[in-house]
Amino acid sequence: MILQTLTPLRNINKALLLSLPLFFCASNIKSQTMTDAEITDKMCEAFALNKEKKTAEALDAFLLVGVQTAKQQTEDERQVYVCSQLMACSCLRTLERYEEGYRLAKKLMEGKLLDSERKNVESEYAYNGYMYAVDFIKTDKTHSEHEYGRRILSEIAPYANDFLRPYILPKIPYSWYADGTSCFISAEYDKALTCFRNAYEGYMKLDKQVDAVKSLRDMANCQRWLYDFSGAVSSLKSGLTLAEKTGLDDVRMECLKDLWTIYDVVGDVRHTLACAERMDSLVEASSDQKTKFAYYNHKGKEAEKQGQYAIAEQWYLRGKDIADGEEAQTVSASRHLSYANLRGLYTTLGKYDDAIVYAKKAIEVFQSQTPKGDASYNMSYATLADIYRLKGDKANCYACLVKLFEGTESMTEPRELYSRYVTRALCRVAFKDYEAGLDDFRKADSLLATKYPPEDGNRVALLALIGGAEHKAGNFADSEQHYREYADRTRGLYGENSLEHINARIFLANAEGFAGHEDEGCKDYAEAEQQLKAFMKQRIPYMNTAEREGLWSPLSALFTNMAPFAITAKQCQTPFTKTCYDALVLSKSFLLESERSMYDVIKREGTAEDMRDFMSLSGMKNTVKTLEKDYKANADSILDISQRVSRMENQLTARCRSYSDGTGFMDVDYDAVKQALGQDEVLIDFTDYMSESEGRKYAAFIIDKGQDYPLLKPLFAERQIDSLGIVRPDMYYGEDYAKDIVRLLWQPLKDNLKEGSTVYYVPSQLLFQVSLESLPMEDGSLLGSHYDFVRLSSARELVKMKRHTRRADAHTAVLYGGLQYDMDDTAMENEAKKYDLDNLFAQRGDMARGDSVYHELQGTKEEIFRIYTILKGKKWNVVPYMGTDGTEESFLAMHGKSPCLLHLATHGFYYTPSKAADVNYLKGYTDAMSLSGLVLSGGNAAWLGKKLPKGVLGGILTANDIARLDLSNTDMVVLSACQTGQGKATSEGLYGLQRAFKKAGVGTIVMSLWNVDDRVTSEFMATFYERLTDKANALDKRKAFEEAKQIVRKNHPDPYHWAAFVMLD
Repeated sequence: MILQTLTPLRNINKALLLSLPLFFCASNIKSQTMTDAEITDKMCEAFALNKEKKTAEALDAFLLVGVQTAKQQTEDERQVYVCSQLMACSCLRTLERYEEGYRLAKKLMEGKLLDSERKNVESEYAYNGYMYAVDFIKTDKTHSEHEYGRRILSEIAPYANDFLRPYILPKIPYSWYADGTSCFISAEYDKALTCFRNAYEGYMKLDKQVDAVKSLRDMANCQRWLYDFSGAVSSLKSGLTLAEKTGLDDVRMECLKDLWTIYDVVGDVRHTLACAERMDSLVEASSDQKTKFAYYNHKGKEAEKQGQYAIAEQWYLRGKDIADGEEAQTVSASRHLSYANLRGLYTTLGKYDDAIVYAKKAIEVFQSQTPKGDASYNMSYATLADIYRLKGDKANCYACLVKLFEGTESMTEPRELYSRYVTRALCRVAFKDYEAGLDDFRKADSLLATKYPPEDGNRVALLALIGGAEHKAGNFADSEQHYREYADRTRGLYGENSLEHINARIFLANAEGFAGHEDEGCKDYAEAEQQLKAFMKQRIPYMNTAEREGLWSPLSALFTNMAPFAITAKQCQTPFTKTCYDALVLSKSFLLESERSMYDVIKREGTAEDMRDFMSLSGMKNTVKTLEKDYKANADSILDISQRVSRMENQLTARCRSYSDGTGFMDVDYDAVKQALGQDEVLIDFTDYMSESEGRKYAAFIIDKGQDYPLLKPLFAERQIDSLGIVRPDMYYGEDYAKDIVRLLWQPLKDNLKEGSTVYYVPSQLLFQVSLESLPMEDGSLLGSHYDFVRLSSARELVKMKRHTRRADAHTAVLYGGLQYDMDDTAMENEAKKYDLDNLFAQRGDMARGDSVYHELQGTKEEIFRIYTILKGKKWNVVPYMGTDGTEESFLAMHGKSPCLLHLATHGFYYTPSKAADVNYLKGYTDAMSLSGLVLSGGNAAWLGKKLPKGVLGGILTANDIARLDLSNTDMVVLSACQTGQGKATSEGLYGLQRAFKKAGVGTIVMSLWNVDDRVTSEFMATFYERLTDKANALDKRKAFEEAKQIVRKNHPDPYHWAAFVMLD
């Protein structure tokens, strides 16, 4: 544009041009080799050639005239010289030979010039100098080249005219910015910071606010890499203040995103939440597409980090729609970012084919915007190679690696080559080419070592990669050495109590164990466990539910993996065993306890608004679960509600921070459990872990009052159970299999237990399906007749039982049974009107789909009558719900005012995600809390997908519905329903109805592990209540429960009829 605007001579004196022929004829020029006439002819020839646009020939002629007149012995000769050289500058500019034009104009500037001449010379000087200098201020230039370019720009700036000055002046701060970018790429963060600061100051002098904001953001990025987080925050705050003045929403959004990231990295949750709220408000008020694109991608990253992958996908797809909808030349970076985000998400989800599609799209976009000879042209193949590696496709993976290394011969920056070698090393190690992989890792480090110190972040990370590869290759001593150095470096780089260093110590502990240095490993593991626990206690009060889950998910394995380490190290009853058990207690039901603790704190110390918001959040989350059944159709609603949930939860978390921190449950450890045990009481806490050679294995911690440390006993591998051919849970108790089950599960434990003692036990994984007390012995007795078993959801329940007395309305009971699952609209409406439910409990859609029906359970009607009679006879206050009375509305109405005893005799259900795909009502759900539940009066309408009357709930009560209630007044809930003891087993516990009622605050749960005959179930329940209210038992529910099982067993010896029932505290 500048070249087109400038005239060839820039207002050169026309009178001078017209007079040249006459001047040459009249003047007396003392030339070197040409006569006056020849010089005149040559000058005229030059002008003619220039007019004919034969610029190169004209340049030669003008330069020749300059040579002949260079001595400038007279004023006339000086004028000819200046004119010829000024015309030569113009020709050089036209020919884009800017350096020569700049130098020639600079030489003219140093000589004698008239004012009329100076103006034209300055124009050529400034323009040629500008075009020459800009070639030195690109991001691929060295610091010295940038410095040289800036010097030229600063030199010519005072001579630029009003047209050219606006081009030259911004290039000076830009040169600092480009210089900073080059330094940053080379990891010279100190130099980069100085450059970006100079860029910022330069832009501010020119009032270039948007560019100044970008410089401040890059200053903050350098400060982050230099671990100057307070400096980074200060830079970003200045940037945000300046961004507000621009009035540009996208500039403000980028600053807020960066500030959010810094606060998140340093764990400043309060300020992280404040940034999130400001971003939410900004995007709601903005119509700018760039702002929305930035926000959608930020929300996608946040959701992905928290493990909310379906929500992350929808945010990313929204961003992609914006990117795909704009002109390609204006949005290539956005399009590449969208493809890269989806590529990464699908890789995380194991959807490798989808990931490959977006990886190839990203490569196409990137290469279309990158010169083919550029060092980064093939860099995107690294990610594609990684995906093929994860997919196990060696051929395509290695083909990508070949592409990755094309064109690397001319690379000089170590980091560019380092990343390629690391990618190839990871792929080679994955395909068991260990030595080749290790060679690549070492090559990567040697490249970095040529320029960067051992403390460099990438070199530190390489230590862990090399340690891992050495371990896989069986080089345990070398592995330990590298992990030790990795732990030392992370301490210096990130700090003693950083998550990076804690993880490094755990890696080191495992490496020490494999290298035969178990004592050192135990010490490192124990100290890391204490650090990690302190880290969690510090973070938890500031985190919402999704953030807790996102943080806890990768950390939980660090706790549960301590037990197998102790077994390998033969640390089965030592101080380290105590540390291992402390970790196990913390890990079981951690998320359940953390959320339950928050509810308890709000209930005890919060305001009515706090409680209402907490319950509203539960309802909104439930709504999201329902909408997720058809994610694509409901994507907008899901994202909208999820956004509202996040905002409200952040506000609630901030308000509740002044209350108790809700982390008291984390203080329950071995000492607390041991103290809670009485004489002749023992706790068995089962755990499981994965073995590379044997799959899932089981072990148990045994705790009693008299020992200093818990005893850790290895048990069996799950494949040993699988080999027995047990296909139904009731088969565990059959005579064909029970002997082997007892041998594997009980024999290793029994020598440490005194017969007749009370045995508390906490199941794990497969053992959730087993009732220890119901296992038959060789003499025909049950194991439960030799010990008093108490089944617990976690060891914390034992501590709670001994510390607290449950507050409940004594002798109050609510009974559900004999329910009518088919109801007409009028009956449903009439029943719904009986309850003035808060809208918080009615946030599900009014449509559901189904394909089967639930039939009336005839035995439950008689069951309820019998229980009602038994309890009323003992002066209990009993409320029965039968027929059409037992609606979902009636159940939800118990929130906050539940009875001491709750009995539910109805259909229960639990489906795995694969089986749920065949049930229309549940299709689309994947979480166990949505796939398990109870059916109440009128439930068939919703199950079959009929439209419900306005204001009527469906009668399908999922575990999610139950979990958001307050049933803390209920001492015991009896689930006289099928499959109520089933769910999804995780290291966190069993997800399903068991978890739901525990989260709702119920004390004891009676449930069934499999489907039981309706008639026998009713018989068992009536017997149980008869024994419970018998004077001899004095409401000892566990004694009554075991007596009821014995009675039913006598009448129905087959374990199928009686072994399913379990009692859980």
